[in-house]
Amino acid sequence: MRTVIEKNINCVFIVESNNDLDMIVPLIWKFSTDKLINVIIVNTSPGVIKANDPRILFVLKNSSVKYIEISKDLKFLDDISGYIYSKMKIGFFHRRYLNSLLKYSQKKFEKIPILKNFPTVVFVSYFLDHNAVKGALKWAKKYKFIKVFNNHGITPFVVDSNSENHSIAPLFDICILTKNSEKNLPRFNNKKTKKIYAAPRFSKEWCDKLSEIYSEKSINSKKKKFRPVFMLSKWLEKDNKETILSAIKIVSEMEDTEVLVKPHTRGMVLEESLPSNVKILNNEHHSRKIIQESDAVIFTRSSIFLDAIILHKPVIHLSYATNTDLASEALNCCKTNDHHELVIKLNAIKLNKTIYNSEQRKKCINFYAGENYHNMLDNIFDEIKLTVKKFNK
Repeated sequence: MRTVIEKNINCVFIVESNNDLDMIVPLIWKFSTDKLINVIIVNTSPGVIKANDPRILFVLKNSSVKYIEISKDLKFLDDISGYIYSKMKIGFFHRRYLNSLLKYSQKKFEKIPILKNFPTVVFVSYFLDHNAVKGALKWAKKYKFIKVFNNHGITPFVVDSNSENHSIAPLFDICILTKNSEKNLPRFNNKKTKKIYAAPRFSKEWCDKLSEIYSEKSINSKKKKFRPVFMLSKWLEKDNKETILSAIKIVSEMEDTEVLVKPHTRGMVLEESLPSNVKILNNEHHSRKIIQESDAVIFTRSSIFLDAIILHKPVIHLSYATNTDLASEALNCCKTNDHHELVIKLNAIKLNKTIYNSEQRKKCINFYAGENYHNMLDNIFDEIKLTVKKFNK
């Protein structure tokens, strides 16, 4: 006779973009390994995140995990806004003019299949300027659920302290974030908030799983060539497009080289004519897969460089194309001040020379991901389970 396992905790994960899916799916997977937890994925942007996304399909291999989709109340406006944004990249049109209308009714959250009368933990990755979060936290407050903020990214560059930032974050019971990113966020004034300094996306355990999820080759190439990739950021006003385009063209002139370029979904649009050996990658190519199939990663402000570091891939910071400095000095050896230095470093990589050593790699991971890199997901899991136990007393 089959034994029925009675679940005793609900964990509801609110997802609305590829960025926060990347950061929160490690927690979804980790909590799904506990047979006593009722795990529910709530996709609030089914037009952006598809049910057949490899990360979601991987988690859904566990048949006990539930997946539901809820759309905005005025979905047709969202579709119009999305179309305009995809064509013109004017994100402020969506955020400033339509966002206040694109809400989620509480009835939709009430239909989430939680187990009644059991502790419930609601995970979000943004603040109240996102209506999915606003609706979820309103629902959580009504029923006195535990509210967890899991930051949707890390901040790789130097930021000033937020002591002058007068905006205040919603009242969360638990916050998962890195210390450098905390400086760039609204203030968490609730002294009872438990802070967990970590970045689940970059945990050792999940990085191994990502290699399993994205194991098949996805970028076609006729023959083996040196393949550097430019991972562009979302910071349109802080990255110099002209300099980046010039760098791409300079690198394309290197012998036996195929240049990959991955624009950010909210970043600069590349419509300029580029050499034939430059390939612009669309959103169907996940960053992890791109990095795995590249020989070097060139970046400005994108946090995805940490993926490359974890995979022991060479990284180069295009320092002269952005008005920022890296927060960790561990990667000073990866900085470039002009095209000439960029080419020198790439030629060294072609000759299998190292750009950073093992100690610098360790310091970088500890700074950006957290010092408990190897046991990160276990530590987060234990902290949240402990909080649930205290709330349930």
